[in-house]
Amino acid sequence: MSSSPASSGASASSDGTESSGTDSQDSDSQDSDPQGSDSQDSESQDSSQDSSDSATSSQEESSTTAWTTIGSAVAQASTGATTADILAANAEVADVTTEQDDAGTYDASSATTISLAGTSATVDGEGASAEGSTVTITAGGTYVVSGEATDGQLVVNAPDAEVRLVLDGANVTSTTGAAVNVQDAGEAVIVLAQGSTNTLADAQTYADTSEDAPTAALFSSDTLTITGTGSLDVTGSYNDGISSKNGLVVTGDTTITVTAADDGVRGKDYLVVESGTLTVTAGDDGLKSSEDDDETKGFVALGQADVTLTAEDDGITAHTDVTVAGTTVTITAGGGQANAVIEEEVPGQDQADPSEQSTEESAEDTDGSSSSPKGITAGVSYTQDSGTVTVDAAHEGVEAAFINVGDGRLHIASGDDGINASSGDVVIEGYEAAETDTEADDGSVLTVSGGEVQVSYASSDGIDSNGSAYVTGGIVLVSGQAGAMDGAIDVNGASQLVGLTGSPSVTSGDTLTVTEAAADSAGEEVASLEVTFTAEAVTVIGLTEGQEYTVASTSGGSATGTAAALSSGMGGPGGGDPQDGQAPQGGGAGGAQPDGTAPQG
Repeated sequence: MSSSPASSGASASSDGTESSGTDSQDSDSQDSDPQGSDSQDSESQDSSQDSSDSATSSQEESSTTAWTTIGSAVAQASTGATTADILAANAEVADVTTEQDDAGTYDASSATTISLAGTSATVDGEGASAEGSTVTITAGGTYVVSGEATDGQLVVNAPDAEVRLVLDGANVTSTTGAAVNVQDAGEAVIVLAQGSTNTLADAQTYADTSEDAPTAALFSSDTLTITGTGSLDVTGSYNDGISSKNGLVVTGDTTITVTAADDGVRGKDYLVVESGTLTVTAGDDGLKSSEDDDETKGFVALGQADVTLTAEDDGITAHTDVTVAGTTVTITAGGGQANAVIEEEVPGQDQADPSEQSTEESAEDTDGSSSSPKGITAGVSYTQDSGTVTVDAAHEGVEAAFINVGDGRLHIASGDDGINASSGDVVIEGYEAAETDTEADDGSVLTVSGGEVQVSYASSDGIDSNGSAYVTGGIVLVSGQAGAMDGAIDVNGASQLVGLTGSPSVTSGDTLTVTEAAADSAGEEVASLEVTFTAEAVTVIGLTEGQEYTVASTSGGSATGTAAALSSGMGGPGGGDPQDGQAPQGGGAGGAQPDGTAPQG
């Protein structure tokens, strides 16, 4: 198998109660039925009576506490951990493919061939049988599928067996259920044959809606791996596009396109995209992992892949961790920042953050859809070692209890907070008081130790940490759009944020340079970056306190100021009159005074 982005890990230990993730709910349990009462979300089917009884008992003690992080995990997450660190204790990821699998090749001499032709199918070899164009595989082996089925299905029912399903020019459409249904297998691997083009499409309504019925065009009850060097186009008209009730791994050099009525790609225990190209258009979440009964599961790990997600709700959602290591990710959630609903702020009154409202308050709008589409949301941690992540979200850009950016690029355009470090349903030892006091430090931590972060926010805050925030390396650029309510920074706890706010206007595509400007300085360039938003003023974080800098854009002139410690409420439009560290032109952008306090006015 190609190198995995996740060796394994989670940052929390369960206290026995059920959790609903950062969104105060697991959308799987409350998904609107895409096709009426006959359609069932596979997540709701996974619950057993035993776990239900245990959860009921635990919830009598606490209806909100879901996870309690242990000391070592908190320390690890709060010191700028790597993806390997964060995932070191997670469930082991399946590693079952061979070099031949990943290359999209196979040994035809020992394989069983399945030829599809309209409403019929022919099987040549052992281990499979055909009835009409429905083919059932009941033994281990390699099965090569080609041709087109206009009303067919591929079913795998081979307990404890190793099954390789090679799609080599296979086009399967079902009018009664899933196109591929892996009911039972020891190891299930789908290989996209070298140079092949394949399609899978399910029915809009399923004949079987029982508890164990499939709920996706490509569905597996067991851990599933997809590899090879071919392409696959999946249409999930009933519910999900690709879904596994256990783990799901995408590797090789595959090109996969998914269009789904509900979630695009879901691995309940974990979802790992190691490589290849993945494009998802989803009526709900783009990528999802939602296991909430085991703190070592419920994570999404992205490796050397190219991922494009367009989702009506969250782009990526994980019950525990999201990790990015070398990935190029482009996310549009809820129509993007342009689709944000900006609420007017009443002067002198605290404004409720939709992300901190109760499940009942935040779960749905009047049309039944999610009220807060986010780019990336993780119940425990978001960690990026490298790669480029571009988020355009109607609500928050990235939300997790622990957010670590060690390198790479993270560019966010958000309707609400750009980055929100919030414990959500994670209760961190020593910070229990934050459950009832929204202004208290809840123990969450944002750490930027390298790389480049750009945030453009339409309302609320650019960087919002309900706990602490540290920028110890790299460069962070923040700007609020016209009408943004609060400031560039809002931190409840401790912070290490040194920077300045300048008024050179910037236009998307400009090159912005930050240069040391003191008389005794050699004029060393600190940063040069291509700006991904348009604004009249910017806040630059990641500088040296007391050092004078010049911030210049290719279209908006330049501003010179002295870097100082930044605090909450700074840098937002209308945040105050120009102070030390700001250029006098372009008024209205708040900034740091010489002592680092927020400006008056």
